[in-house]
Amino acid sequence: MKKSLLTIIIASYALLNVNAQNYGEFQFGIGGGVNFSSATIDDDRETGSITSFNVAFSTEYYVHNRLGIKAKIIYDNKGWEGETTDPNSVLETIKTDYSLTYITVPVMANFHFGSIQSRAQPFSTRPWYLSLGPYIGFLTKAEESELGTDFKETLKGIDYGVAFNFGLRFEIADFTKLYVEYDGQYGLADISADSKASATNDNVSIKNGLRSSVNLGLLFAFY
Repeated sequence: MKKSLLTIIIASYALLNVNAQNYGEFQFGIGGGVNFSSATIDDDRETGSITSFNVAFSTEYYVHNRLGIKAKIIYDNKGWEGETTDPNSVLETIKTDYSLTYITVPVMANFHFGSIQSRAQPFSTRPWYLSLGPYIGFLTKAEESELGTDFKETLKGIDYGVAFNFGLRFEIADFTKLYVEYDGQYGLADISADSKASATNDNVSIKNGLRSSVNLGLLFAFY
């Protein structure tokens, strides 16, 4: 009877220890990656995509071993491939990139799953994660590449939409992790200002389409 009671106590302690892991833990991260983005014109016409980059700072607070609240501040580059009038011939057009620079702030619920042994603590950690939530972006620069035209005034200063991540973390030292992730954003706002002098020389709606990126970075945990 005593052995059975002792076994139950040890098993209960182990279960509680596993379930309590990461409570109150903060993680801070820095990373960056390659962006692939496009836009949607008039809600039905998809543009060509361009390649750019992002740099991100992140923080996460664990409210449970499977759930955290994650926020990022991203120096984010978006845009699309399009056409502009050839300055040497008003009847001709040339291909160009419309590049937009944002400071983007997503706030997401971050779900953790999987299990590996932690180096820093006597419990297992969850290396995989999936994040979902809204974002808001603040436009800092808008430039057309071929002629160097600044068209920031033809766009609204704020963008918003849905942000999502899917990633994997590797412990490389005590309290330090390397992460690899797919990071996505999908714009819901019409970013074209109420002006006929828009980026496409017409009074049309423009939405940042799917912005995909592949990111690499470091996470630092504080228990």
